[in-house]
Amino acid sequence: MPPPKPVVVVLEDQPELGRVIREVLGSEGFDVRPVQDTTSALRILRVEKVEFLVSDLSSDVGAGGADPLEALASEFDALPVIVIRNARADDVPFFGRWHEDGSRLYLRRPFRLDDLVSAAREVHSKV
Repeated sequence: MPPPKPVVVVLEDQPELGRVIREVLGSEGFDVRPVQDTTSALRILRVEKVEFLVSDLSSDVGAGGADPLEALASEFDALPVIVIRNARADDVPFFGRWHEDGSRLYLRRPFRLDDLVSAAREVHSKV
């Protein structure tokens, strides 16, 4: 029997883009769980062994402009996260296709799906 596929939570507030990301990462061997909010992501994280999370939420989705990943990071601080963000003047500089900062790997929006796949492979190789 083959080993189980690594579980990945995709936090995406646009259902169609979530479906596309699920298909692309699924074709790469990941078991993708798309969700549209952090509450749903927390439900999955608390009951399943999740390898990493992909977040394509804007920072303004959080309450009062807060980081929508704050609740996830406080409870699952070691969970690797691929964060897809808009370029902003106060961002840390990006190097190449992504920038790594602790357990977060940043991809700049707009992103190419093959860059997301490469980032997912990178995170998976380190777990």
